[in-house]
Amino acid sequence: MRKVARKIVWTFFVGMILIYGSYHVFAVLFPSVKTEVAHIARVYDSIDADGYIIRDERVIPDDLSGFISFCLSDADKIEKDGVISRVYSSESQEILHKKAEEIEKEIARLESLKNFGFALSSNPASIDQQSYLEFNSLIKNVNNCEFNALPKHRDNIFYLLNERQIASGQDLSLDEKISGLKSELNKLSLQENSSAIKKILAQHSGYFMGTVDGFENAFNYDSVKNITAEQVKALLNESSARAYSRTQNAAKLVVNPNWFVVCALKRTDALQLSLDQYVELVMPLASAEKIRAKVVAINQSGENSESAVVFQCDYIDKNTLSIRNEPIKINISEYRGLSVSKSAVHEKTLSRTITDEATGQEKVVQKAVKGVYVRRGKQLAFREIDIIFSGDDFVICSLDADKSKLFSENTIKEYDEVVVKGRDLYDGKFV
Repeated sequence: MRKVARKIVWTFFVGMILIYGSYHVFAVLFPSVKTEVAHIARVYDSIDADGYIIRDERVIPDDLSGFISFCLSDADKIEKDGVISRVYSSESQEILHKKAEEIEKEIARLESLKNFGFALSSNPASIDQQSYLEFNSLIKNVNNCEFNALPKHRDNIFYLLNERQIASGQDLSLDEKISGLKSELNKLSLQENSSAIKKILAQHSGYFMGTVDGFENAFNYDSVKNITAEQVKALLNESSARAYSRTQNAAKLVVNPNWFVVCALKRTDALQLSLDQYVELVMPLASAEKIRAKVVAINQSGENSESAVVFQCDYIDKNTLSIRNEPIKINISEYRGLSVSKSAVHEKTLSRTITDEATGQEKVVQKAVKGVYVRRGKQLAFREIDIIFSGDDFVICSLDADKSKLFSENTIKEYDEVVVKGRDLYDGKFV
């Protein structure tokens, strides 16, 4: 009998262990709830449109005989009467002139190093800081594919490294190098023979662009605030249909830093905008930057017709100066908060005891609120949320919810495990 009883006890304990282990294995493989982590997200209330860019542009004619060499890069700023380009008798003469200019700059740099004084050389930490900044700028230019700026950074770094050597007491013996460069410069001067036959000067101050697209005078810059939706669509259709043509125009100057983006928007979209409102324009094909813009005109011919909306911008770089018509996204409002799936949102009636200020008596009030269930260890807890934006399959909840807007005092936080799938959810449920 004892053997039989012992066998029954052992069988019972082994069975309990197997049941307990199976339960936990099943809970891991087939959890009763599915969760996701609440994370901070940034979304925009935006409008998609086609934009046409209007600038104050002055075309530089290309009707001179000879070889034209521009002295500027795209988006370079130039003052009135500054040299835009030189005209040479041949391409070889232009190459000689540029080489002579490079040698003159090198001589000037070496002369500056030669005269590097004790007061400056006594501060190597300042030189090290400048070198760090130059290297940092060089890396940024490489990452942004701005290779035209690399020679300038290279020369600056070379100069600073030589300064550092002088600051540490080394003698660079620059006289021989300077003498050799001056001799080479004299030889080039004999070969040039006054090769530059003419200089093209800027008639206005502005930003240089080495290309034209033929639409520089398609619409009067001074009349842009009166443009109609029909005119905007005509400009967009013309610029899309017409092939790029250089004609007889070599380059242009953008003489006003303020430029305009015009769009034809549906009435419902235009109603979201107002005069003097600031928005962000995103032009993914032209620039990675979000461009700040001001609404300066909303022109509508009829009550239900499309509106011509004019945005004024002043951000200048070579990308924004080169575009003409681009798909754009108009960011009206920005929302930053905790992103939660809509499937996680539930409505629950909560109760709270408050004290009546007039009578001093306590009473229970109830309110239906929206919230989510979050996992706290092995239990679920209901957390109220303040929704500030609703998307197709997600909501953005206030990151620092105002307690005056919450019926309860508990809301979700970043990295909470939010239940997005499960049955029979309730506060305090073990999972």
